[in-house]
Amino acid sequence: MTDATAIPINLYQNARELMVVAPMPGIAPEDISVEVSDDGWLTLRAAEHGMGQERIEYVLREWSYGPYERRIELPCAVDATRANVTFGNGVLAITFPKADALMADSLRIDRTGHARGLAMGHAGTRGGG
Repeated sequence: MTDATAIPINLYQNARELMVVAPMPGIAPEDISVEVSDDGWLTLRAAEHGMGQERIEYVLREWSYGPYERRIELPCAVDATRANVTFGNGVLAITFPKADALMADSLRIDRTGHARGLAMGHAGTRGGG
């Protein structure tokens, strides 16, 4: 992916989970890719959405419709096969259960909305990363 914007993230944890939150305005859930590699790196990517933006004469442009990319080293081992992924209002949220050993995976974003108070299920695909 060329010329991808490095999206900001919030990364926080409690005793059982590691959470990642990243804004991705203007992106559809099916255009987002999330992967945890075998060596403990998390990669967030999103394809460009809202084609034709280059034809607009912006007076001020502080955010884009992608493409986005961010790669960070996770601070602890997680089970990516049991990750809970939500995307709503342009914000991607991923909750990883902490683990004794890293379980790498590629994640699907096939649910939208907020997980607060709801059991959203797991998004790991098995066999990725």
